[in-house]
Amino acid sequence: MIRTTALISDENGYKKYNLFEIHEDLQNIIANDYLEYSSQNFKKAAYCELMYKKNFYDKYDETIYKEVYERYINNEKFKEKAKFIYSIIDYDKYVKFVEENQTIQNPNELLISYSIVDSDGVKVEIYNIGISDIAFVF
Repeated sequence: MIRTTALISDENGYKKYNLFEIHEDLQNIIANDYLEYSSQNFKKAAYCELMYKKNFYDKYDETIYKEVYERYINNEKFKEKAKFIYSIIDYDKYVKFVEENQTIQNPNELLISYSIVDSDGVKVEIYNIGISDIAFVF
């Protein structure tokens, strides 16, 4: 696992950091600016909205896929998770990864964990994303 951290806020000495733990085999699909997620420098909100629209609203008709809308598309927690994935995964790198890895032997090992750690050392795990989660949203 590759561990990276980045400061996302500093309010009166109380600091919060992004903490990413990324399986080595997924390092090549990570966006160059992934550490900016959740910080003031994050500039991908519009891109994430567009990707969600393209991969869900535009792809599935609400009358035909009512259950998909109920379980996923209109589920705010799922939407947040999908946008997180769009924020940290580079789409072009992901496409190349898929082309080069037609079969994955141990998909449950290919994980990206995202947590927030504060200046007091308190760690809150936010997402534990697997390659199957990534594939589903793209």
